[in-house]
Amino acid sequence: MMRGASRAFRSARLTWQRLLKDERGSVLAFFVAIPVVAGTVAVGVETGQLYRTKRQMQGAADAAALAGAIDKVNGGTNTSATAAALYEAQRNGFQNGVGGVTVAVNAPPTSGSNVSTQNAVEVIVTKPSKFALASVLSSALGNSFTMTSRSVAAQTTVTSNQTTSMTTSVSSLDGCLVALTTAAEQGVSFTSFNNFTSDCVIYSNGSSTGTTSSTASVYMSGFNNATMKSVYARGSFTAASYNNVNLTTAAEQNQTTAIVDPYASLPTPSPGTCSHTNFSRSSMSALTLSPGTYCGGLSVSSINNVYFTPGIYYVANGDLYITSVNNVTCPTCTANNGVAIVLTQTTGNNSDIGGVRISSDNNISLNASAANQASPPLYAGVLFYQDRRVPNGTMSSTSKIFTISSLNTVTLTGAIYFPNNRIDISSINNASLSNNGCTVWIGRYIKFSSYNNNYVAGCAAIGVTPPGVITTTTTTVSNPVTTTTGKVLE
Repeated sequence: MMRGASRAFRSARLTWQRLLKDERGSVLAFFVAIPVVAGTVAVGVETGQLYRTKRQMQGAADAAALAGAIDKVNGGTNTSATAAALYEAQRNGFQNGVGGVTVAVNAPPTSGSNVSTQNAVEVIVTKPSKFALASVLSSALGNSFTMTSRSVAAQTTVTSNQTTSMTTSVSSLDGCLVALTTAAEQGVSFTSFNNFTSDCVIYSNGSSTGTTSSTASVYMSGFNNATMKSVYARGSFTAASYNNVNLTTAAEQNQTTAIVDPYASLPTPSPGTCSHTNFSRSSMSALTLSPGTYCGGLSVSSINNVYFTPGIYYVANGDLYITSVNNVTCPTCTANNGVAIVLTQTTGNNSDIGGVRISSDNNISLNASAANQASPPLYAGVLFYQDRRVPNGTMSSTSKIFTISSLNTVTLTGAIYFPNNRIDISSINNASLSNNGCTVWIGRYIKFSSYNNNYVAGCAAIGVTPPGVITTTTTTVSNPVTTTTGKVLE
């Protein structure tokens, strides 16, 4: 009996020794650790993503509040300030009512330390969110939650007293013929005018210091009776062969910094599939065009009446040609529901992006959709837009430019935006007949001649933003200088 007990004891002892030496149990420990490690990684990754979204929301709230405050500074109402804020939030990726996003605009604020601040605008952006992978691994994280960002901006006035010079931040949005190039080259060429009238400023970002017709940052020649607010150039300004040029606001100014491009954040076009290929029509009594993607270009000529209908026209992999047409109009367009014509590509090759050529027509009248409505459509405020992925042209380029010439009457309401190529305007008898119009030309280069009127007074009413935020330095006597603009307060 004792011998049997001894054998049992030795067997048990050997079994325990084998278990202590066996390392296969580490596999079990590894599998036990997997959820812990995966959960930690998931929380880290998703926390980073949520932090990035939170920063984007705050940036959108700040930009929207500033847009509303600036609208108020410029005499806007609570309604227009709200529309400006909503539009700016949408431009920054947060559209009210889309994807669960809520953008609340309060003018004046309903909370915080600025509820009684005059002209203050409060923007609150909320967005539902949740942990996806991390919540699967740990129910303690919950299923969903709401992220909120808030910003308050208001008018701010800064007063300084300087003795020999002053730096003035100019925030009047009144540019109408604007060259964006920042290179040491010519930006604006302005020649052969008889009775040119405008309520706006000509701007050139070109820093060339030459003095000739091809090297001055702004070159003006051949004037007889011209009225405009002023001319701003980062480089040199040359005027020759002119009679009676009236600058109503200020003499020619030298810019110290580049003009801010108000349309730099326009989204890259996404034209979709082709609706038409190599679309070309001619010798017709009437033609009605519909929104869509016109691959290979869009060409109409020798037609009595060409009617656009409201919407976005993507002209891909080719040019827009409108020649020898009696009337080009959009009979069903309204102030809020207009036309946007976008030059882009569907091939993956940016060299395929085309330009616009409008010539030898009698009358053309088109308008962009208002940008200050509650839910503005894509590209609201912009009538023509060339995809900024197009290669940069030069002042002498003949392709991929916007050219409009030899027309009797032209009314284009909105922004014409060709940031990488030249805009060429010539031989237009009657342009912007109403002094309450809104036509803003923004190109890498601006060249225009025999063109008689251009106004931006009507831009505020439809939410179109002309360029004009620049900094200038001039010598002056000792005087207090007061600057009014918008500033984020909370």
